[in-house]
Amino acid sequence: MKLARKFTLALVLLAVAVIAGLQVIQVRRELERSALDMQHDHQLLGHTLAGAIGKAWQLAGEREALTILNQSNSYQGQVHLRWVWLDGGPGTPSLVGFPPRLLATLRQGKDGSMVDPSPDPGLLHSYTPVFIGRGQRFGAIEITESLGEERQHVFVTVVGTIVATGTITFAFFIAAMAMGRKLVGEPVDELVQLANRFGQGDLTARVRLPTRRRGDEITMLANAMNRMGEQLEETRSRLSSETVARLSAVEHLRHADRLTTVGKLASGVAHELGTPLNVVMGRSKMISSGEAEGEEVGECARIISQQAQHMTGIIRQLLDFARRRAPHRAPEDVRELVDRSLSLLKPMASKKSITLVDDVPPGVMLEADGGQVQQVLTNLVMNALQAMNKPGTVRIHATRTRATPPTDVGGAESSYVRVDVEDEGGGIPPDVLGHVFEPFFTTKDVGEGTGLGLSVSYGLVRDHGGWIAVRSELGRGSCFSIYLPSGGDTCQAAS
Repeated sequence: MKLARKFTLALVLLAVAVIAGLQVIQVRRELERSALDMQHDHQLLGHTLAGAIGKAWQLAGEREALTILNQSNSYQGQVHLRWVWLDGGPGTPSLVGFPPRLLATLRQGKDGSMVDPSPDPGLLHSYTPVFIGRGQRFGAIEITESLGEERQHVFVTVVGTIVATGTITFAFFIAAMAMGRKLVGEPVDELVQLANRFGQGDLTARVRLPTRRRGDEITMLANAMNRMGEQLEETRSRLSSETVARLSAVEHLRHADRLTTVGKLASGVAHELGTPLNVVMGRSKMISSGEAEGEEVGECARIISQQAQHMTGIIRQLLDFARRRAPHRAPEDVRELVDRSLSLLKPMASKKSITLVDDVPPGVMLEADGGQVQQVLTNLVMNALQAMNKPGTVRIHATRTRATPPTDVGGAESSYVRVDVEDEGGGIPPDVLGHVFEPFFTTKDVGEGTGLGLSVSYGLVRDHGGWIAVRSELGRGSCFSIYLPSGGDTCQAAS
């Protein structure tokens, strides 16, 4: 039910209650007045006859007195008169059922009355006491009148009251509906429409109320909602610009981390290019000096071409890793991602006599941005190499699993691709383990690390709807586990 209708209904109910209460009081007063008027008329008639009957009884006797009573009875249309002895002497009727209190009142010389409900619609008996012969005998003039006319009067009064109450209520209801609609309904509808437009994203919407309403609560609410719209519009504009700036900063940070990794890979790549360059130089000297003749010239040219293609491939792979590009999710083979990452890190691993083991079964697919996942894998493997101060093995393993995300990620149990990067380094101390993903946190010496690698990696994985877990044991190495959703729908929802 709308607010205006509720407001109108409440006012109408209140008005009906007040009017009905006043009408009930008025009806009761009218009925009491009618009863008092009837009793007063009986008293006047009774006292008039009592004086005449008492005088006639003294002068002419009982028969003459009762004759006056009977003659008076013939002139009354609505009442019936009769003489009643009440002293228990000759002619006294049975007083069984006669109210003792009424009898005592009459004996004191006071008028009295009672209602006999047995004959419908009831009878009113009024008694005027008369003492005969200086109080030797005691009787009363009984005046009886039917209550039918009074009942009819009650009915007419009640019906009139109901009709009047209904008419007043209907008129009040129409007036209240009109006023409620004008004063409450229409302004509230405008405020609701304004709230709906806010909810749909239209923060430029405003509500305008008539100036004559200035100062009331609804106008204050409308002005507050208009100010809220202005503030929300300003806040959305500010958040939009801040979000663009934040995303740009995050992308710059990730690209900077990628370039930092490229710088660390440069020395290994340079060493990797040394061998094919020596082959190219040697074969070119053989051709220029004339040492190679005939078919050997063609063989030297083929070898030079192969080595040049090999060097071009190494340089292109490094440049592809360093190039900035927009995130793009697509089906990726986890094994190919691991192979591309390890091929860049093999020269660095060879320098430290560390073996990189690819333990990824074929056919493990996920929908992700291959460049971002490769950046995560490269960062984790590079950290593993830096954590090992002696020859050993870094193992990369991938499998499908069902897991429940941690509380900071949230979500129900689902299917994930888990990639483990396990090293044989010295492990991470317990007091450091909880801070490894914090930005700019590092335990390396100055100039050896920025403290961004793990933080950037965690952010990239979270953007894919996953997370990175770590377990470590001092003296036995560490294992970083990447959890990435295996389904495309999950990735899209997470982004």
